[in-house]
Amino acid sequence: MSEARLDEQRVAAARLWAALRFPYLASALFASTVVAAPRLGSITVDRSWRLYMDPELVDEWTPGEIGSVLVHHVGHLLRDHAGRAQRLGIDGTSEEDWVAAADAEINDDLLESGVTFPIEPIVPSSFECEPGGFAEDYFRTIRGRDVCAGECGSGAHGQLRGWEKNTDESPQITPAAAQLLRSKVASEIRSHAGKLPGSVPLGWQRWAQDLLEPRVDWRRTLAAAVRSGVASVAGCVDYTYMRPSRRSSVTGNVILPALRRPLPSVAIVIDTSASMSDRLLGTVLAEVEGILRGVGVGRNSIHLLACDTEVHRVQRVTSARAVRLFGDGGTDMGAGIAAALELRPPPPVVVALTDGYTPWPAERPKGTRVIVGLVGSGDWPAPDWARTIRIEDSS
Repeated sequence: MSEARLDEQRVAAARLWAALRFPYLASALFASTVVAAPRLGSITVDRSWRLYMDPELVDEWTPGEIGSVLVHHVGHLLRDHAGRAQRLGIDGTSEEDWVAAADAEINDDLLESGVTFPIEPIVPSSFECEPGGFAEDYFRTIRGRDVCAGECGSGAHGQLRGWEKNTDESPQITPAAAQLLRSKVASEIRSHAGKLPGSVPLGWQRWAQDLLEPRVDWRRTLAAAVRSGVASVAGCVDYTYMRPSRRSSVTGNVILPALRRPLPSVAIVIDTSASMSDRLLGTVLAEVEGILRGVGVGRNSIHLLACDTEVHRVQRVTSARAVRLFGDGGTDMGAGIAAALELRPPPPVVVALTDGYTPWPAERPKGTRVIVGLVGSGDWPAPDWARTIRIEDSS
């Protein structure tokens, strides 16, 4: 007997229903790859943003019911419930309680929007908790109780399932790309809520605010350090013969230079060596997005250099979504800084984003200010001639 085939038209209709109902989640809804999983008896999602669907359920449920489940799973992915479970030490003995807590965090917002699930959803009131809380708080409350949660897949709890093991060839989203996608969705949530007040549940607004807005002092420190270096150049003037002086009309044959104000630029050197995990790269790319928003220089004045032991590519970027990273070898951030200084005009500020496992130049580079942003949990030393800022992982 042949395996049941997935009705792709019904899946597309469900995605469209969800995107029309939750337009600010559309980017995430259409990012996942759909994998047919006959006899699964459910719809689940893995940590690589792949959706597993039982064809029989797809035929049985309405597009609205399927769409509600898709939005539910997107909630697990965007809020990184798998990563949060890992940080809590969730294992096979506690994953069901965690999934129930994570479901309550998501469904609280979805029911506020009037969605209808094909099965009875778990909500905070299911275990006598107040709405609007976090999964971690719900988990501590329900730990040890007899709470029956459905199967959502490793995208909710981080524990690999059998049906997820043979799909390595299916397209997947890396942790770095997932972090960029979270930032994009958070921006769309904030924009949508600003244009149509009351149209976005408070839980989603809070999530977007926490992701996009500075919550710790290092972000202010990094932004201030970059702006300080840029300001030192923005206030300078120089002479140029590229255009005539406004006073040339009264000097006859004498050619006078005009004054020009240099347009400050920033070079961002990203460590793409093998020691930088996908999660760390995701954190770094999120910081690139923040620098691009807050530095206040021209749209074409941001240069990004991907560097391991050498610089593989120099890019001018106006959005972190346009960044392309190359590398995966050893590390020498000194090579990246040297390449940045060869840009014309040389940037007054070079930001080096790295885990710190790298050699550095022995002396301060001339004519530029270097800011080292250290990511990850390592304790590698940074040069004393650079401004060093510890970047905390907020993913």
